[in-house]
Amino acid sequence: MAHQRAGQHRDGQLDVQLPDYARELLERSTLIIVSNRGPVEFHQTNDGEIATKRGTGGVITAMSAAARFADAIWVACAMTPTDRVIAEEMRQRREALLTIPDLPGFRLRFVVPDTEAYRGYYNRIANPLLWFLQHYLWDTPRAPDIDHETWQAWHEGYVAVNRLFAEEVVAAAAAAPRDPIVLLQDYHLYLAPTFIRELRPDLLLHHFVHIPWPDQDYWRLLPLPMRRAICEGLLANDIVGFQTPRHARSFLNTVDANLPEAEVDYRRREVTYRGHTTRVRVYPISIDPELVRAVAESEDARRHREHLEAFRNEYTIIRVDRAEPSKNVVRGFLAYDRLLEKHPELIGRVNFLAFLVPTRMEVAEYINYLDEINAVVGRINAKYANAAEIEGIHWEPVHLFVGDDYPRALAAMKFYDVLLVNAIFDGMNLVAKEGALLNERNGVLILSEGAGAYQQLGQWALTVSPTDIEGTAEALWQGLIMPAAERAWRAEQLRRHVVEHDLRRWLVDQLHDIADLRAERAPHRLIAPS
Repeated sequence: MAHQRAGQHRDGQLDVQLPDYARELLERSTLIIVSNRGPVEFHQTNDGEIATKRGTGGVITAMSAAARFADAIWVACAMTPTDRVIAEEMRQRREALLTIPDLPGFRLRFVVPDTEAYRGYYNRIANPLLWFLQHYLWDTPRAPDIDHETWQAWHEGYVAVNRLFAEEVVAAAAAAPRDPIVLLQDYHLYLAPTFIRELRPDLLLHHFVHIPWPDQDYWRLLPLPMRRAICEGLLANDIVGFQTPRHARSFLNTVDANLPEAEVDYRRREVTYRGHTTRVRVYPISIDPELVRAVAESEDARRHREHLEAFRNEYTIIRVDRAEPSKNVVRGFLAYDRLLEKHPELIGRVNFLAFLVPTRMEVAEYINYLDEINAVVGRINAKYANAAEIEGIHWEPVHLFVGDDYPRALAAMKFYDVLLVNAIFDGMNLVAKEGALLNERNGVLILSEGAGAYQQLGQWALTVSPTDIEGTAEALWQGLIMPAAERAWRAEQLRRHVVEHDLRRWLVDQLHDIADLRAERAPHRLIAPS
């Protein structure tokens, strides 16, 4: 989902029932969850009080659920100035862990890199270098340029901050009252497992990669030492999880190409490297249907729905995304423009509502892309204003809603006729799942082959290639004119799949594999069912 997600549901946690083996695993364990951004941020108000802002998203929701049954420690960067002040006060008091009132069961351990190290780690390497590479976004004749500043950011930023994370994880594990399980999240922390393994070779490490894993040839945009270090870091884990089978296979291919001494077993999805075996698994992330429905039925969402009624038309197309290049927003608007060119009978009858969240505005490419979006919307609206006036109507074909408002986006999802998800490449894309769950008009999903969600939902969607503007225009037309019976059948299949393959299943599948591994190492302690 492009927007930040609501962070509370009843007691603020995913309402799940865990299988006995998963519950037993958690009762015996301390979960050490490791991510760049933590479950909360602290801010100082104008009157000097400390305010807590709960982090949001599927990972926090799912891990909050797991924390109901386990001792849990979250290791994350101090993101705000107030975070840093609190971290320094903790250091002076020699307190390692901070209790989080808004998240029962969680304690927070801060990683506090210096400003320059964090800038190199996050703003030069993780974003945009790795993010752009893993979403196939580089204009390769021109970028990236791996210059001396990039290498400096790698060594003094990415490597250094990953080492800091590893040290905090090891310290957290040493203080854990139960057997620690380390759950690392995403591309910011590819090197941390190597450093953790050096310090604590006995720890169970599980790493989930939320974004796509591109083909091994594309990884050659990075120098060999960088990509070898990334592969070695991930292979220091016991389990590495990806969103789709395609991403998992691409990772195996990348290891094969860059670590010739590694033994890659494609059938078992395992890699043995320097005497250590890593299991490569697939866990498609999803949504919590009950939570999403609760937010969509909230008073805030109801007010938005009443307001949005004025923007609906005979036909309504929507999209909900972050305003960034991988989402392919500009081509989506160009396809809509082409739809109107080919079918002038739609003039005045179809509206396109786009709900976009600005993101990473410190990165030039993101600023420029938002400018491109505004420019193309302006051109389309100006182009068709005259055509509508000739027909004697006042009509604005595109309505742009910019800002982070999750209830508003969910309110809009209820009434689309077509939902456009034409991302270039996505790890998953939860918008497709949220829309399928909430829509009340048997709306048609148009889904890019590059979205991770395509692996699960593609058979009930209209398929588009992300660069095919003509094909996307045709898909928009087919979605609008699709017979009612076919629309209803597709919508029902999508909704059923999303409900059955929910966020609980994503969590439980990972716990199953961890329990399996634990049982192999100590079969007398815990046995996971096959």
